[in-house]
Amino acid sequence: MGFVDQISANDAILLLSLAYSSVDIIFEWDNFRGCVQPIHWWLLLSYCFVIAFRVSHLLGTSSNSELGGEDENFLLNLRQQKTIPRLLVKATWCLLLPIFAVWTVTGSFWFNDVMAHTPECLPMGAHPWFIGFWQALSYLWILVHMMFGVIAWVLERRIRNAEGDIRSIENDDSIARWGHMSNLAGYSSLAHNKGKGLSPKDIEGLDSFTWGCCEGAECSICLNDLDEGDAVRRLPGCSHTFHKSCIDLWMLRRADCPLCKCKVAGASQASKTPACVMPAVFNL
Repeated sequence: MGFVDQISANDAILLLSLAYSSVDIIFEWDNFRGCVQPIHWWLLLSYCFVIAFRVSHLLGTSSNSELGGEDENFLLNLRQQKTIPRLLVKATWCLLLPIFAVWTVTGSFWFNDVMAHTPECLPMGAHPWFIGFWQALSYLWILVHMMFGVIAWVLERRIRNAEGDIRSIENDDSIARWGHMSNLAGYSSLAHNKGKGLSPKDIEGLDSFTWGCCEGAECSICLNDLDEGDAVRRLPGCSHTFHKSCIDLWMLRRADCPLCKCKVAGASQASKTPACVMPAVFNL
């Protein structure tokens, strides 16, 4: 989806209205010279800031969609992989939002000075009620983006915690089988892990041993044979056995057996989890 396709009717109306207001301020420029503060500069740059916000967001969303990130909100992913989205995210959080917040507060002081000393300087295109309304919208805009910033920070913390959990159980065998799984691209990577898995400490408490010779045994996760000398884990309750490097990554995401869906509890929860009712015959 391209940049033009990202522009909705609301965005088009917003951008056209701000562009028209900017031109109107420029035409009325000389009429503001009697104001005690340069309120016209504040209005013009405020319009430009909001336009920059929306254009940046539309460009970032367009780039993100082209890279296959449709399920992610552009501003919430602080670890964009490509240059343009990464620069736009940094510009939004580190430049646009802080500067716009300071500029909006400055405009509030200037507006109060103008109304107190030279209210007659304002032309018809910049009526006091309109300036007050625009300031309220500016503060609302800042508040909404601050909420998005908090959400982005929380998601980033969750990603880092998930990466830490993976690194704590990652070893040479898991890297050889699955590659480096601890480098998550963004918060959409957390979709498969909704907090229903076991902690690394509980996973390490599960039964593990070195596999001996047993013909026909297979790990149902990687679909490779269990060879002699492989590190394996046997799940409590159902006794199904898998490669240690395979089942550990599974247990981080969900605490059940991949084969029979028997619930698996860590050491701290073992006494609270009922035993599984197993079928008469099951495969390793």
